Amino acid sequence: MSNVSSEFSLKLGVIGCGSLGTAILRGLLTANNANLTPAEVRASVVSKASAVALRETLRSISEKVAVNVYQGQNVTVAQESNIIILACPPQFMTTTLGEGGMQDALRGKLLISVLAGVTTQSIHEAISRGRSSSAMEYYVARALPNLAVAQHASATAIEIVDPELPADKGDMVSAVFLQLGRIMYLPASLMDAATVMCGSTPAFIAIFLDGIIDGAVAAGVPRNKADVMVSQVLASTAALMQNGQRASSLRESVCAMPGCTIQASIVLEQGGVRGTAATAMKAAITAAGKLG
Repeated sequence: MSNVSSEFSLKLGVIGCGSLGTAILRGLLTANNANLTPAEVRASVVSKASAVALRETLRSISEKVAVNVYQGQNVTVAQESNIIILACPPQFMTTTLGEGGMQDALRGKLLISVLAGVTTQSIHEAISRGRSSSAMEYYVARALPNLAVAQHASATAIEIVDPELPADKGDMVSAVFLQLGRIMYLPASLMDAATVMCGSTPAFIAIFLDGIIDGAVAAGVPRNKADVMVSQVLASTAALMQNGQRASSLRESVCAMPGCTIQASIVLEQGGVRGTAATAMKAAITAAGKLG
């Protein structure tokens, strides 16, 4: 991937700046790459209360960046930005991109969708509103991160689009999300699965961890101590897997000798934990495909 030019001035817009949009901005505003720290930030929200809260949040992160938060002025955000992140609820995508003036505001610019269940084809169709137009009038990318973008620790899936984006646009998408964690490239057919793997799995893991913490508390461990231990063990497990160890071999190595781990594993297997997890993933992937 080529480097982003040091002469590039990032004027970033976020349309529909809720929890994920705010997390993305927090991550970019605190990243170490000066070339990709936004020079200006524009964001749109629905309510006045959300606008006030978002202004305070962004200014507390960085007082050096010009921040403009608009209530409902999605077209203005697109007009005044050179890269736009679409982060509104998926069900509002068509009406948001179909607003008067949006087509001209986006022409020739890079629009990065982080919407679950919404294909790039659907986005092109919403922008063009059914009129024939070249796909390259609008540079649309699709990325699926999670809330850990705020800590530069996201797992982000980036769609391999067809036709390909121009090199500078594709490089920009990669560069933005590399600041926010690890990235991987997947075909469009796997993006619903990636929605769940990257975006939903933290919630699934949190449910399991909550049970572990409750069990520790029942055994007398202070909850705050249990929180720290479990979060560090999760980081330890991730480090082992990122070093090449598969989940199945990790489980087998820890359960190698008779003792507490294998006894607990038997209880988990009796409870159908693995089958339940797989079934939950399948249900979530099916649901993701219906969001758009």
